[in-house]
Amino acid sequence: MDATTSVLGTPHPHGGKNVAGTSDIPEAVETAVEQRPWVQSLTRVGWLAKGAVYILMGLTALTIGRRQPTADDASPEGALAQVIDKPAGRLLLGVLAIGLVLYSSWRLLTAVLTRGNGVHEWLERIGYTFSAVFYALLAVTSARAVLNGNTPGQSNTVEDLSKSMLQSPVGRWVLLLVGLIALGVGVYFFVEKGLQRSFLKDLAFDEGPAAERTAVIWSGTIGWMGRGFVTSAVGWFVLQAAWQVDQNDARGFDRALREVATHELGTVIVSTAGVALVIYGVYCILSLRHRKLT
Repeated sequence: MDATTSVLGTPHPHGGKNVAGTSDIPEAVETAVEQRPWVQSLTRVGWLAKGAVYILMGLTALTIGRRQPTADDASPEGALAQVIDKPAGRLLLGVLAIGLVLYSSWRLLTAVLTRGNGVHEWLERIGYTFSAVFYALLAVTSARAVLNGNTPGQSNTVEDLSKSMLQSPVGRWVLLLVGLIALGVGVYFFVEKGLQRSFLKDLAFDEGPAAERTAVIWSGTIGWMGRGFVTSAVGWFVLQAAWQVDQNDARGFDRALREVATHELGTVIVSTAGVALVIYGVYCILSLRHRKLT
């Protein structure tokens, strides 16, 4: 394979060398992955676990949107709790934990293999790293539940972190920044990923049924828009909590959706978001074999 070609067969600019004389770490990692194709196949399986989490979150959000009583939490932790309550739940949750570890590994590899020193490239690295940490923590939560028999989802990561940070003046300003970032990320998901379909650059479609390609494209479009709405809602409530210094306003995925559902049009909005989250989970599964590492 030519030196300018990546492990995925995509030419790199600048002859495969890093921009501005950065280190050769991406090339070294890419070479290692190229020599071990099973690594990419294994990490790609992590998308199944991610898809399952979002499908469960979406189904709970749909229930909340219809204002039906439910003790389930429309959050990643709540999705894990739903799994363990099912028959053979501990076994299923153990499999899910392994999948989440694989997905976290995928995000770390993607961060390392990202080339360039521009603002966009560094924002991508930071985003991939945060994603890796988040899903790694979710995997740890799953593993603890499997080993100890505890029910995950008894606390919400976003709410707990927000309330902790509000206990100090510095934490309040940091939380304001976090809320703004979450709001911005939500808008980015909705517009850039959803409406403009930038997620397609992460996919490589080989010869295959046109119907499959269409399903992946539309499920990705709708799914990313749903993720954008939910993420923006969480960012908005985090901003409110930080601005008013009120720990009761700190809301994660679940409480954000429940709050929106109390308004006149909220049931329609939350139900739509729930369907979109389910579709995003389906997109993760449908796009599995088309995903590119870099």
